Amino acid sequence: MKSIQVLLADPHPLIRAGLRLLLTQMRGVTVQAEVGTGTELLEQLTARRPDVLITEMNVPGAAAIEVARRIARHLPGVRVLLLSTQIDSAQVQSALKAGVLGFVSKAGDPAELEIALRAVTNGNPYLSPHFARFAIDRRRSRQDVHSVRLPTRQREVLQMLGRGKTTKEIASLLGLSVKTVETHRARLMQALDLNNINALLHYAVRHEVEDGTAV
Repeated sequence: MKSIQVLLADPHPLIRAGLRLLLTQMRGVTVQAEVGTGTELLEQLTARRPDVLITEMNVPGAAAIEVARRIARHLPGVRVLLLSTQIDSAQVQSALKAGVLGFVSKAGDPAELEIALRAVTNGNPYLSPHFARFAIDRRRSRQDVHSVRLPTRQREVLQMLGRGKTTKEIASLLGLSVKTVETHRARLMQALDLNNINALLHYAVRHEVEDGTAV
C-alpha cells in the first residue's frame, strides 16, 4: 500500500512537533517535510507534490485560502486539509470555493486528524462538527433564495457524489459514460454556483437532495 505523503505547515514549531508526532504514529503516513513560512510552503509544494497539505489558516506569507487556489490551478492532485482554532462562516465558505477539502479544529480530539486525513486522501470532504455548523447555518439562512430545481439525472449524480462514489462508479451504476457523468458534474457546478469539484463534493455531502430540489 502506497504511503500517504504529507506536507505540514504551521508557523509554531511546538505545534508542528506535536502534529508530526501524531502523524508518524499513523499507519501508512509519511511526513515529507514541515514548514513555518509561506516561502517554504510554496517551495516544498512544488518540489515534493505531496498527497495532502495539512496547514494552519494563516502561515506567514501564504494564507491557506490563496494557497488552495494555487493548488487547484497548478497542483490539482494535492488535497488541502485546514487546521484552525478560530474560523468564521465566511472563511469556511471562501475556503470551500478555493478548493480546501477538509477542516479540523485544533480544539478537537487528536483521533479526528487521522479520520480527516484518510477522508481527504480518498477525495472525500471532511468538516469537524465545530465547522460543519457554519455550513448548516448558511444552508438554513439561504435555502429559500438559492433553492434550485435539478433534472432527475443530475440529482442522482449529486446523491452519489454525496455517498462518496467516484466518477467511474457513478457511470457504472447509472449506465452512463464517464464523460457524461463529468458533463453532469459541470452542469451541477454551474446550477449551484460552485467553482470547483471540491466545493461540489462538500455540497453533496452537507446538503440533502429531495424531490428534485437541492437546497
